[in-house]
Amino acid sequence: MPDFTVFLRYQHKNTNMLQNKDIAKIQEIKTLFQASWTQPEFFSKHLELFKFSKSSRLFQSVKGSGVPFWEIMRILLVLPFMDIKNVGSLFSNVVIPNSKGQKDVYYRALANQKINWRNLLLLFVKRYLQLDQKFTAPKDNVKCLIFDDTDIEKRGKKIEGISKIHNHVTKHFIFGYKLLVAGYWNGSVFIPVDFSFHRENKENKIKKYGLSKKELKKQKRGLRNDKSPVHKRFKELNSKKTDIVIQMFRRINQRKISVDYILFDSWFTSMSLIKKFLSINKNVNIIGMYKYNSKLIVEGKELSIKQLRKQSTKVKRSRSMKLYYHQYIAEIDGVKVSVFITKRGTNGAWHTIISTNINLSFVKTIEIYNIRWTIEVFFKEAKQLLGLGKSQSTNFDVQVAQTTVTMIQYLLVSLKYRMEAYETIGGMFKNIKQDYIEHNLNERLLLAIVEILSVLELIIGTIDFEETVSKLLLYSDSLSFFNDKKNPLNLTKLAA
Repeated sequence: MPDFTVFLRYQHKNTNMLQNKDIAKIQEIKTLFQASWTQPEFFSKHLELFKFSKSSRLFQSVKGSGVPFWEIMRILLVLPFMDIKNVGSLFSNVVIPNSKGQKDVYYRALANQKINWRNLLLLFVKRYLQLDQKFTAPKDNVKCLIFDDTDIEKRGKKIEGISKIHNHVTKHFIFGYKLLVAGYWNGSVFIPVDFSFHRENKENKIKKYGLSKKELKKQKRGLRNDKSPVHKRFKELNSKKTDIVIQMFRRINQRKISVDYILFDSWFTSMSLIKKFLSINKNVNIIGMYKYNSKLIVEGKELSIKQLRKQSTKVKRSRSMKLYYHQYIAEIDGVKVSVFITKRGTNGAWHTIISTNINLSFVKTIEIYNIRWTIEVFFKEAKQLLGLGKSQSTNFDVQVAQTTVTMIQYLLVSLKYRMEAYETIGGMFKNIKQDYIEHNLNERLLLAIVEILSVLELIIGTIDFEETVSKLLLYSDSLSFFNDKKNPLNLTKLAA
């Protein structure tokens, strides 16, 4: 007897099961119902590629009893693709994934101070890059490390570690964190590698962190072991972002992640920072927007960038880039660099870009520097699609945990993008989400069929339940997916 018949018999004996199921939107079922079954459990397959079940042994000491950490992560990773915003919504949702334990289990895991979330993210990144070697390499396989920060706005002033931060777009102050991210461009996709939270207004004597003494006193204060991973993350709140950037690069370099170029915007590009990077890895190159009017040595003469702009030499033009530029080989603070002073159009503002690779042409330098834009795309997509920074927990440790989960989700979607060559991560997200919606609708449709047949048997009395179901599946192409051997319906989950 087919598995689906066994399941239907089970359902037939438990007709009250549908009382809490939403089967009212029949038109929705008609719209999305397809003859071919699309298996939605893509995360299970992709996580198997990462061999995460083996690596999760690292967390046996973290969670020695109860629901395994691996099972908790599987549920946390899938939430946004099921239109579930957070763990709280998970257990109030009509269709609950095959989860173990109650919501407190997930809250405790996210707040567990023994978990090294930074190492977990780096582990995923390292495994991803190993998998990526199996794909066809892109034509321009330049590998870049990109650093930038973004605002994480929070409404509650009681959230641990938040401060008043300056939004450079709106020019206003908001409450929240500055999230500093190290992202990796492997030639095809952007993946987040590391991050840290920061606060501002530390030196304000009247309102430290932009909070009154009363507000600061009410802010949550968690107790942390000095040796715990989260203790170090909390200390980073008051660290200089330039110091953290160096620490991030040192960790990435130690993991032997290949980096050809480091890309900065003008906020991070300074000669002191460039020297520190080169001291860690002399083979890496740096390209960044440069905002200082430094003294440069050009052909033995000491000149400032302003003086170079006013040179009488003819300005060059790049038709492909639609940019005008001056190009110099110079020495700044003992470091030899290419200096490009460029503007868009005849009346555009001048900007300075420097590169430690003096052999790069202007066009190639700009092409590589434009890769920096991928981190801006990441910020937008991760916030809009995956809820980056939307955690409402007052616990700083949970903020770190949920940000890590979001970045792993983005990494997994990037892997699916890489494997299936979708045009955008946003389009990929919609397709994954659609798979889950269809899966849930098919479950609801199956339950509706069981309910209808049960009622008919009560009314008619002579209907053969199993025979009727078999004929429906035999003669209806629309229901053939129930008997799909390649992508069988998870009947065990439905029967639970």
